[in-house]
Amino acid sequence: MNSNVQEYYVIFDTNVLYHTYDKKADFSTFSFNGTYENVVGYINRLDIYERVTLVVPSVVWEEMERQIIDAHQTKIREFRDRVNKHHFPEIVLEDKGDINYSSYIHQVINTYKDNLSSNINSVIELPIASEARYQSIIQRAFEKRPPFEGKDKKSDKGFKDALLWESILEFASKHDTARILYYSQDNAFGDVLEAEFRKSYPNANLIICSTESAVKEHLESWAKQIDIYSYTPLESYTEHKEIVDWLQSGDFDIQIIDRDYGLVENSRLIDDSAVHLISFDNIQITNQTDDSTDYSVDAVLEIEYILKDGSNIKECIDVIISVTHMHNKVFSIEDVYRSDETESDDDDRE
Repeated sequence: MNSNVQEYYVIFDTNVLYHTYDKKADFSTFSFNGTYENVVGYINRLDIYERVTLVVPSVVWEEMERQIIDAHQTKIREFRDRVNKHHFPEIVLEDKGDINYSSYIHQVINTYKDNLSSNINSVIELPIASEARYQSIIQRAFEKRPPFEGKDKKSDKGFKDALLWESILEFASKHDTARILYYSQDNAFGDVLEAEFRKSYPNANLIICSTESAVKEHLESWAKQIDIYSYTPLESYTEHKEIVDWLQSGDFDIQIIDRDYGLVENSRLIDDSAVHLISFDNIQITNQTDDSTDYSVDAVLEIEYILKDGSNIKECIDVIISVTHMHNKVFSIEDVYRSDETESDDDDRE
């Protein structure tokens, strides 16, 4: 596949998205761990979300579903054994008996997947490699070629990794000029696999990153390729770390939703609405005293309208957010207005 528009893809392995379920677990829900949100945050802050597609392989979805089912089975058995040994007059526990947890969590995961795909960031699923590539997997196993591994090459460990790698190669055959970042903590054969990819698809580019810092660095290089003039280094946000952390916090989400800034339309056709922060940039201090600091932040908001008939409509708007930070206290949104409103005001003055 050749295209005049450069394609960029971030592919995730299971080992960067999974939960351990050891210390804390909510088996009634499903989500990726914080790593996924961090990567999405980097993409949005670099303002390249319209160009970068996030890719979650079918192999990863299947493996993560199996992981939570196995962890649920283990933890509920451990929990029941523990609570049966203790009784307290203050606490009453009700065991509703076994359910078909596999069916339950499968539905939860499908809902999560659907919502993930409907976000401003484009998310696609990488299919399992077709039968045409299974001969290649078998050959890898016999020859003990990466990602099959083991001491002295005597183990056939690595079938899932081989299946995922063949899926990536098949994907590249349809996107043979793409730029691909494969995020996997299992990078023992990274150099070998990258060399194999270059030989198979010399016009494409693939890099395997095993750490979040490496992913961050590579996304920044993409941002420079996409638009060097609008590129702002992620490190530039460290100067305003406090407000950056707050902009990505639950408190900001509550304030932007609960207060009326005239951004959300009201209609009898609208049943509900939601506001999401997509990206932010150009953080400036507009006023500062001994007691407080005023900020101006350029941002992109996604407004989602849920209509009476169950359908939804989304729009992205450029806004300027005015924020006050009372020192040693919380941040407070003072105003939010569309960027084009200031442009219109300037035109009127002229």
